[in-house]
Amino acid sequence: MISNPPSPTLPSVARVCAVSVNCRACPVVGESVWAGAASADSDAFIQARVPLKIGRGKTLFREGDAVDALYVVISGAVVLYRPGSRGRPIAIHLVAPGHTVGFRALAEGGGHRATARCPQDSVLCSIPVHAAEIAFAAHRPLERVFLRDLTLELRGMRERLLQISCLGVRDRLVLMLGRLIRPYATEVGEGWLIANPLARTDMAALAGMTPETISRCIKQLEQENMAHFSRRSILIPSRQRMSVEIERLEQ
Repeated sequence: MISNPPSPTLPSVARVCAVSVNCRACPVVGESVWAGAASADSDAFIQARVPLKIGRGKTLFREGDAVDALYVVISGAVVLYRPGSRGRPIAIHLVAPGHTVGFRALAEGGGHRATARCPQDSVLCSIPVHAAEIAFAAHRPLERVFLRDLTLELRGMRERLLQISCLGVRDRLVLMLGRLIRPYATEVGEGWLIANPLARTDMAALAGMTPETISRCIKQLEQENMAHFSRRSILIPSRQRMSVEIERLEQ
């Protein structure tokens, strides 16, 4: 069952700057392993961090760019893209608040393997690579946690490939909604209201279907009263019904 998510906070750059002297006060970083890194080497780490506000549709980095920083998503979202057929970019991964972008490319060496864009106005905490490497050396649990997160990310991608091969398109869309609930939903009556950061083309790519197919699936879920879609939000009328459905599909 999906636990009820807290109401998401959307800090401004000013708010992030105001609490930058104390990582533990940050609404996202303070709840992650980066807070331990800040405690281990407070002055150097905190002075190196830079809050960024990235506008909707703007590119954070491109495939092939050197890895010069890691980025903690404070609010908003980052979507990773790879070239698809006819050179069109295809969404391959969604990075939600509380997670860090760039660690996989740093661990593998070389440049970024994907292009990162923000599908909505987003606030990120930029940590230069030299500061991150000092933090890894000074606070060993940080490195272990990122290796664990890397393993979980790869496992999640593998599970999505299995879902694409084993599940129908309607069920894949339901699981896609499940991945949006925890970071982007607030409770509304007996249901959830998801502040959807994704365009429908990105939702389709992440669910392993074409934009035409996802349109048919959206109509099906609306007819079932499972979910109702608008341009920037998704209403889930019943938390209980959706949670049971997601749990069934995940099993």
